[in-house]
Amino acid sequence: MLKSNQLAMACVLAASAILTGCTRQSDVQKTLVIFHHGSPTPAIEAAEKAFGLKYPSIKVMREKDDALANMRKVTDLGKNADIVYTDDYSIIPPVMFPKYADFWIRYAHDEMTIAYADNSKYASEINGNNWYDILARKDVKWGIADPNAGPDGYFSLGQIMLSNIFYKNGKIFDNLVSANTAITVRQEGDRYIIDCPENLSPKSSKVLIRPDPETLYPMILAGDLDYAFGYMGSVIGEGPAGIRTVRLPAQVNLSDLSLVQNTYNRVSINLFSDRPDRRIAITLGAKANGLTIPLNAQNKEAAANYLKIFLGPIGGNALKGVHITPIDPAETNDLNRVPALLRPLLRQAQ
Repeated sequence: MLKSNQLAMACVLAASAILTGCTRQSDVQKTLVIFHHGSPTPAIEAAEKAFGLKYPSIKVMREKDDALANMRKVTDLGKNADIVYTDDYSIIPPVMFPKYADFWIRYAHDEMTIAYADNSKYASEINGNNWYDILARKDVKWGIADPNAGPDGYFSLGQIMLSNIFYKNGKIFDNLVSANTAITVRQEGDRYIIDCPENLSPKSSKVLIRPDPETLYPMILAGDLDYAFGYMGSVIGEGPAGIRTVRLPAQVNLSDLSLVQNTYNRVSINLFSDRPDRRIAITLGAKANGLTIPLNAQNKEAAANYLKIFLGPIGGNALKGVHITPIDPAETNDLNRVPALLRPLLRQAQ
């Protein structure tokens, strides 16, 4: 009888151990990890709320950082993420393909702008035709995100370079950028190549460069800065109340897909990296947000279920609320590689 009881107890303990192991495995599977940047945050939060109601057993963990930093967490630090967002879909292949990701989804367009406030110098004068003259004035201070840190910075440089072309003024980039930083530009035929060194070394207090563009907007309200370059989704979605924006022509603001081939892509930006094999050359295109599910994702099923919500009306309406235009349907480079659940929501990019 004793042996029978001992055997029964052993079976209970063994079953308990198995269940404990299953619980631990289940805990891992029930965490959805998202790395994202700032501007789509309202849409990400809206999708997260709806996802939580539908899948209450799955915990969502989000890390917010610059686009390149988020991707380097996966490629360099070995972190696991189920979804990685970027404010420029085109940098997913050079940074993450083929070892860490094998598809991208392009889900929204944004546009470049210049942020300011009522207390900015010459705020009553600035508009889409004279902004570069106002920023060049000696008593005006302006800021830009670090182009080596992510898309906000290098898109802003592209925006300034495109202004040379559109306004037929070959001095705009030199007067604003080259005269005040170590960033240079050279012309090859009808193309312009911007070089960003490791040390951007602002040459005067006129220009402020920060890794995170969202830190610039409060400085405007505080009077420490007059203007800052950025994109609309970032300024409207992440900027404090009281921030205004300058509406720029489509030839400058990177919002028009029809201008990519003959206008935007005349500008390229070389980004510095401490490793030569990781230096990236960006050919300017329309400002388009993207995302991917990394190959090392621990919860791909949950990622697909979440993105089904994000890419639908809930995410789309929240994006519109911060002046980001959803691409409907969203596009991908390879329909065969995206999760089957998402394929009806996507189309093959041309």
